[in-house]
Amino acid sequence: MNRIDRLNAILIHLQGKPRVTLDELELRFELSRRTIFRDIRALIESGVPIGGNAGEGYFIVEGYHLPPVVFNKQEAAALLLGAKFIEQHTDAQTAQTFDAAMYKVKAVLRYADKEFLDNLESRISIRPNPRAGQFPDSHIAELQTAVATHRVIHISYQSSHEQSTEREVEPLGMVFYSSHWHLIGFCRLRQDLRDFRSDRIVKMQMLPETFDPSSHPDYLSFLQDSLVGTDAKEVTIHVTKKAARLMGEQKFYQGFVEQQTIDEDVVEMKFVVAFDEYFARWLLMFGNEATVIAPLEMKEMVMSMIYELMAHYHISEKMKV
Repeated sequence: MNRIDRLNAILIHLQGKPRVTLDELELRFELSRRTIFRDIRALIESGVPIGGNAGEGYFIVEGYHLPPVVFNKQEAAALLLGAKFIEQHTDAQTAQTFDAAMYKVKAVLRYADKEFLDNLESRISIRPNPRAGQFPDSHIAELQTAVATHRVIHISYQSSHEQSTEREVEPLGMVFYSSHWHLIGFCRLRQDLRDFRSDRIVKMQMLPETFDPSSHPDYLSFLQDSLVGTDAKEVTIHVTKKAARLMGEQKFYQGFVEQQTIDEDVVEMKFVVAFDEYFARWLLMFGNEATVIAPLEMKEMVMSMIYELMAHYHISEKMKV
């Protein structure tokens, strides 16, 4: 990247946030601190009103605006991919909002880039999950606003047991996993952090009251602890390379940590498993192409399940050997 492009990129980065630290600029542009200082000075000398200092970070003085941004075709193509995912993984209101934003992106493209994007758009698709059905309208846009503005919300929430409760929640963050959007927030009813599936929020009202997010633990750490569990244990298995390929992305949902090749056709995999029985049943899908190495408890659990299946199908005791 030449210096003119770099100065423009730094200016766009500063314009995009209330304040940007020197460390963030160094990491974003992979430049030395001395070079960043020179570039900031060059922007100031060219008339850009930049405030702040190296200790607290830099900012663009309010009221200054960049000329209209022009996207190149690679940037527009990246946004197009995002739009395709949004069509399948968010509610109707958010999808419509992003679609309107894409029209604005297309409007500022050069003619040749518009043709490029049109050709690409008709040849890219995201296949919907046949089990998921249509994505529910689940207050995603309102939840985004509440998270960004630190507003307390009142929700009617229907649990997996079909019980409905009224709750006041301090929304800390949103996470997409297992084909659903989840709100992580401090539940005033339970006086603890909770994970709320957005499609189970029946009604939602944003209250005028605000809260301080820093008064709560990090929501991502809470989520990680919830998914992994406090009694998680390490499990080592050997699988054929064919079985390893069949596992695909499923292994990440089972707590996959790492793998290494043992020989020409065997791969060793390590998992951190929170729910023993669930993992054992998943492993049985791969038959004799997956073998538990450790711990012994997991091996015994898999063997017990195999014996139960054999008994279920009235297989004789002789075949257990």
